[in-house]
Amino acid sequence: MANVLNYSNTDINLLTIDKPIKEGKIYYSNIKYNDKPLFLQTSKIQIKDYKINNKTSSIQFEIKQNNLDLYDYFIKLDNKIIKETYSNSKDWFNQEIPLEVIDDFYKRLSKPLEKDKNPTIRFKVPIIDNKVASKIYNQDKEYIQLDSIKDNLDAILILHIKGIKFMKQQYICDCYITQMRVEENKIIKYEIPEECLINFDTDNNTYDSDEDIIDRELIEQLKVEKLKKKNELICEKKILLEKLEKIDLEIRNVDNINE
Repeated sequence: MANVLNYSNTDINLLTIDKPIKEGKIYYSNIKYNDKPLFLQTSKIQIKDYKINNKTSSIQFEIKQNNLDLYDYFIKLDNKIIKETYSNSKDWFNQEIPLEVIDDFYKRLSKPLEKDKNPTIRFKVPIIDNKVASKIYNQDKEYIQLDSIKDNLDAILILHIKGIKFMKQQYICDCYITQMRVEENKIIKYEIPEECLINFDTDNNTYDSDEDIIDRELIEQLKVEKLKKKNELICEKKILLEKLEKIDLEIRNVDNINE
């Protein structure tokens, strides 16, 4: 199992670069971290566009302002590669190559910043037998296809910073996406059975139609209003009886005086 490190927990100074070895038409240097292959986990970055063909594919990402330390990491990585190539040029290529020439020949991962724009960075997607070799998942750990991914979605990457590839016209950091988790905009899934599941048995407190439900609600409402009216009449009756008793008492008092 690959040992995956978070970029924020790695020290560029602990990277080691092997002496280039001829591989076909190119020379190749392995990059290691503490003598192990370097698999690096990024922070959350945003997909801007991707290019897919049968030979080379890549995805461009935008790094937001709150993640600029990730951009700084790749600046340091580029500078480390340039510095090591310059320091070892005599041993590696049997000649001392000026720093300016080495810098010009190197194709940086970190592109220069543009005014009022977030930095962008592009990573390779390996293709094997005309198929994308990188494993791509959504936030539910479901495997998805690269061509189903939309721009502007957030993603977290596992990168293999494998080594340096030296060619005639340039040299590059061989860095590619091994895994990617994409935060998809999930569509709500509905499960609608074909058969009717409604119980029409009115004895079980179910109703034949919406009209039945409305009628029952109306009846309950009328009951409440009727009870309220009854209580009001009882109160009025009580008040009226009290008045009558008072009048009767006054009449008796008058009769007593006349006697």
